[in-house]
Amino acid sequence: MPIHDYAVRGTQRSIRRLTTSNPASIPVATAMRGVGKRVSDTIAVTIAVCVLAGAIACGKDSGSRPPSTPPVAGKISATTTAPVANSDSTASHSGLPSGYTAVFDHSEGSPPSVTYTEKETGRWEVTTGPAHILFARRDTAVNKYIVSATFEQLQAPPQAEGFGVFVGGINLNTPKARYAYFLVRGDGKYAVKVRDGANTRTLTDWTAQPTIPKQDAAGKGLYGIRIEVKAKAATVSVNGAPITTISGKGIPLNGITGVRINHDLHLIVTPVSVIR
Repeated sequence: MPIHDYAVRGTQRSIRRLTTSNPASIPVATAMRGVGKRVSDTIAVTIAVCVLAGAIACGKDSGSRPPSTPPVAGKISATTTAPVANSDSTASHSGLPSGYTAVFDHSEGSPPSVTYTEKETGRWEVTTGPAHILFARRDTAVNKYIVSATFEQLQAPPQAEGFGVFVGGINLNTPKARYAYFLVRGDGKYAVKVRDGANTRTLTDWTAQPTIPKQDAAGKGLYGIRIEVKAKAATVSVNGAPITTISGKGIPLNGITGVRINHDLHLIVTPVSVIR
């Protein structure tokens, strides 16, 4: 670059001398101006090419970086949460995911018989223990939304037990707790129920569904549950296959969402993700 720049300045000085000392040298001066312009143009093109090459290189470098990982809904850290008053068992438990509340069915078990272990960010290993729900109040959704969670059964329970997703949760820490929930089991069956205070109403009793996988010989199975709510109906799918539609009078669909895990289960659970 310094050599080219010097050549241009030298040429421009020569042009000034030619145009002032001898009128007959005007054609020569004009020619020299052309040379200077071509040199300047060459430098400009060279700079532009370099800049363009740099931009392309930057683009390639940016493309080579892995995309940033979106935040996982319900990231946890295994810490002790403060006790929360509720109509069933207390939700205080060492290892309970931070920011989450657990409500256990009635008084059939104590929180220490349920363990939560953070396997990695956003994935819990859960061993029960009593049946319970687990939720964070930030996962509240109404009218139109999609909620999903993943459950990996690690071993077969003594008898088939359900796990799944609930929606429409209200008054969850009171005797008037209310929510609708969809459960699957390792035997390939599903059920839909509504919890209304101390009562449970069955909408669909345990029903075999060919598209719901059965646990393998080791008692393992993987279940991705997705519930899409629109207005007054909820469409449920498991591992991408449609299963059922929940609708009808008096079914709670607007409120807190979360997971429900029944008795004597050993699972890896990914917390609910809500798309509003």
